[in-house]
Amino acid sequence: MKGKSNNSDASRVAMASTKADLRELKSNTNATVQELQQFLRELKGKSPQEMLGVVASSQLFRSTIISVILVTIALFALTAIPYFLQGDEPAPPEVTAVAIPAPPAPAPTPVTPAPKPADPSTPDSLKPLKVNETITAPSNSNPLEDKGGDFLKDLE
Repeated sequence: MKGKSNNSDASRVAMASTKADLRELKSNTNATVQELQQFLRELKGKSPQEMLGVVASSQLFRSTIISVILVTIALFALTAIPYFLQGDEPAPPEVTAVAIPAPPAPAPTPVTPAPKPADPSTPDSLKPLKVNETITAPSNSNPLEDKGGDFLKDLE
């Protein structure tokens, strides 16, 4: 087993060298295994009460309780506090337009509708894109109705 390389100091950037990272991983894993073996040696040959004392001295239970409390505080801070601090301004009411059907025209004639002029508040840069212009459809036909044509026939 090789020792730590000269690139393994704190100034080395993570993921700079895969070879050095693997060497450090091997040494760190070995240290973890040694810590576990030491902990198991302490437990070997003791009564259950003594084992519980060793586990209690490792402060695992205390750390678990502290982490549960911290997570609960974080959840409360990130959800309840913004909820109660939001403004009491009501949302603007939605405006719904009710369409009144016009009486059918006596003779349907194909008419190309002229677009309405753009809203005067539209900036000049958006006028070529016809933003805020409305086009009225003939009242005697539904533009969403299926006319039976196959719009994919030219793609074959």
